[in-house]
Amino acid sequence: MQNQFDFSGYSWQVRKFSRSLMSSGSNLAEISGRMHLLAIATERDLARFGESSETSRVACGPGCGACCVLNVSVLVPEAVAITWFLQRRFSAGELDLLQTRLQELITRTRWLDDEERLFVREPCAFLNEQGSCIIHTVRPLLCRAINSTDPDAGRDAIAMVPLDGPPMVEMNLFQKRLIDTVYCELGGALEYLGLDHRPKRLSSAVLALLAEPEILAIYVSGKKVPIH
Repeated sequence: MQNQFDFSGYSWQVRKFSRSLMSSGSNLAEISGRMHLLAIATERDLARFGESSETSRVACGPGCGACCVLNVSVLVPEAVAITWFLQRRFSAGELDLLQTRLQELITRTRWLDDEERLFVREPCAFLNEQGSCIIHTVRPLLCRAINSTDPDAGRDAIAMVPLDGPPMVEMNLFQKRLIDTVYCELGGALEYLGLDHRPKRLSSAVLALLAEPEILAIYVSGKKVPIH
């Protein structure tokens, strides 16, 4: 089924769905709920249209974190969903510690491009001491897209970055393309609706929303969100 999949038609369907979802919602809970629906639909489509033999080969699991040394871009609704999740899941003290980790990560990686970030292997601030993702259920679309069918080979490829350039990781390419399509169409829907559609770095976007809740009102008004 994968080889005959109509990505053009799928893009059109996601475009309509995303525009409908994002046409309303003015607070953290509402926008988070709409992102939840989009994530559920994406995972459903991956299960429906992907070949089970290929999907079963994806070997990512809790505690791996091999790919969690990448620069990750998010759209504002994704960052909103993560922020809402964190505020409901963690205490004020835990959020303070997380904000400190996010700021430290931003300071260390602000000027690093993708290859440089891989080179220094600076891990994501959302990994816990066991190497598991604390936002896994609301993780960004581009995190969902990245996968590995051989985690050991993936770790070796990333470890060889300083010697051989960009890593070659064996992955389910259908999964990556399908979720990349959703991400692009979500961005297109935001632009169509007059909302800030510019990608932000994950750590910067979530830190800004945690520290400055008024940023959400700027986004909803259609103005450019001051996240760098």
